[in-house]
Amino acid sequence: MTEQVRRARLQDLDGIVRLMQGVPRSTGPVSEAEVTEWFYGKGLWVATREDAVVGVAAWQAENLLAVTDVFHVEPAEYWPDAGSKLLETIEGEAQILMCEANVVLLPSPAAEEAQSLLRQRGYELRTREKLHRIWQEVLGDLTGNVPEVMVKELRDRMVMAPV
Repeated sequence: MTEQVRRARLQDLDGIVRLMQGVPRSTGPVSEAEVTEWFYGKGLWVATREDAVVGVAAWQAENLLAVTDVFHVEPAEYWPDAGSKLLETIEGEAQILMCEANVVLLPSPAAEEAQSLLRQRGYELRTREKLHRIWQEVLGDLTGNVPEVMVKELRDRMVMAPV
């Protein structure tokens, strides 16, 4: 059986919280209140397998930049399928909104499976200083102390006029 990706629903709350318990974060474990905020402030997608949440991704678009700040799949062997489907979904949505790139913020340390998948799908590790000035401004407080991000450009050229 393969994983299915769909927009998250409130009944997925417990499954998302459970899934995120294994993600190392400097701010501590993910709380139910924090996940609830994701429902109202981000595009939130889940990957399911046999009705269980096995992957989650949350993103937002600002100034033609998509920022994926939640991206986790568990168990590790589901990364290739579930992770790819989550990325495809976000990239598709971001392209509809004319986003120039998707920037993925991974926790430190990030799962090797996540980094490997992102590289396979065309993402590059970049320091904030190597990003376009406008992208640096957009990322501002979103990245916190994260010195490097994974970036995939979704357009051949930057948008220089209002869309």
